[in-house]
Amino acid sequence: MNEITQKQFFSRSVSHNLDLSILIRTLNEADRIESTIRSVLPLDAEMVVIDAGSTDDTVKIAQSLGATVFHNAWPGFGPQRHYGEQKCTGRYIFSLDADEIVTPELVTQIREVLSRKEPPKLIIVRKAIVFPNRSEPLPFGFAHEQILLYDKHVAFTGPNPNWDKLEISTTEKPVTLSAPLNHFSLRDWNHAVRKLNYVAQLAADTQKPKSLFELNLRLIFEFPSTFLKFYLLRRYFMGGFDGFIMAITSAFGRWLRIVMMYENRVYRKGHKRFE
Repeated sequence: MNEITQKQFFSRSVSHNLDLSILIRTLNEADRIESTIRSVLPLDAEMVVIDAGSTDDTVKIAQSLGATVFHNAWPGFGPQRHYGEQKCTGRYIFSLDADEIVTPELVTQIREVLSRKEPPKLIIVRKAIVFPNRSEPLPFGFAHEQILLYDKHVAFTGPNPNWDKLEISTTEKPVTLSAPLNHFSLRDWNHAVRKLNYVAQLAADTQKPKSLFELNLRLIFEFPSTFLKFYLLRRYFMGGFDGFIMAITSAFGRWLRIVMMYENRVYRKGHKRFE
């Protein structure tokens, strides 16, 4: 979809109401929160933003676009999402981050599936990765599949601070939407290094400890195996040198997590652990 058509799509008035809340976590996202919110305006749904204490214009921009903003000091990925779920009034929750853009095609599919007489309770959304400094995902590139749209009566986010793991009380199989959202996880390579360092330390400090034997093995094999997984199986090689850099950076982040776990296991005592 070209730029003009996309702007026309986003500016149209949508009269179809859905029992849906769009939940977005933020922290200093003034440079991209507007694009994220504008991408979901055609859903005509409640917008709830949980802000962890932004010092830029994130809150002001979100409120100007119709979002209700709640402040909550950052407790970790899972607890922050769960806090937001409790603020949502819609039956269905569409979980987003401020670095994700919902494509017009995905908007159409969401509206269609939630308009059914009996909508599915669990809906998988495909997150197409966009490399730093690029504006679009790779053609036929890798897309991570995750339940991001769900009935809050049967699913809610658990307490794990490392990721958004849903606690699910239904045996109903999820439905997968074919249209993706675009995931701009990393602004640039500087941001990549800072983010990977934070996530690695968080995992080391909060995950259940691993045996020294396992850590020793993973110190040797984590980097090369992860590089091959990302570069080949996730098709990062299709991105040229950007894909090579992305695979190297991702592998380093995974390896750094093991390094920090090893450091805690061998040299530190009494560090915080997630139970």
